[in-house]
Amino acid sequence: MSEENTTFRLERVLTDEALVIETALGIVSRMREGEHAEVEYRRYERRTDASDLALRFAHSGFAALDNHGPWEIDHDSLLPDGRFENPELAWVHETRRLDQWRDQRRREIAAMPKLDQAALDEFCKMWADGGYNERISDSEEHYVFSRRSVQEAGPVRDELLKTAELLGLSIVATPDGATSGEVRVRSDPRVDSELEKWR
Repeated sequence: MSEENTTFRLERVLTDEALVIETALGIVSRMREGEHAEVEYRRYERRTDASDLALRFAHSGFAALDNHGPWEIDHDSLLPDGRFENPELAWVHETRRLDQWRDQRRREIAAMPKLDQAALDEFCKMWADGGYNERISDSEEHYVFSRRSVQEAGPVRDELLKTAELLGLSIVATPDGATSGEVRVRSDPRVDSELEKWR
């Protein structure tokens, strides 16, 4: 879908019925021609509402939408005010923004020095066995490996620290109240990209 595709019409030719979706306004119209011609309108707020109405109409026609109102007869009374956000285009814009962010992220990762693959695999394996991510702020995230104590963690903790050092990752201080066995590592986009395969 693009910004230009703002109005869609779905017709049931045999019954002279139509459904019109005006994405720019967030309004759906149902109509039928003939002796008992009718045109009714309703607003929709969620992007999926219009798709749901279209599917119901395609399957069973005008009457199938009787209970999916309220339907109004005055189109102009439903026109949105300045606070209206087009749910269709908002979704398109958000999808496009995420795609652009992912493309930029891939380029940035590709430009960074490569990490030792064996060490990276080992780090990801340890993360998958008991680590998790914790968002600290908009600009910082940690890989957290939590154990009750250093003794409980045993040699695995030493191996984790060694692997993180080999990868050039930063060990960060644990917060107050953390267990003695906990290890926190500052996230790295190259590791994040690899962890997608281990989730």
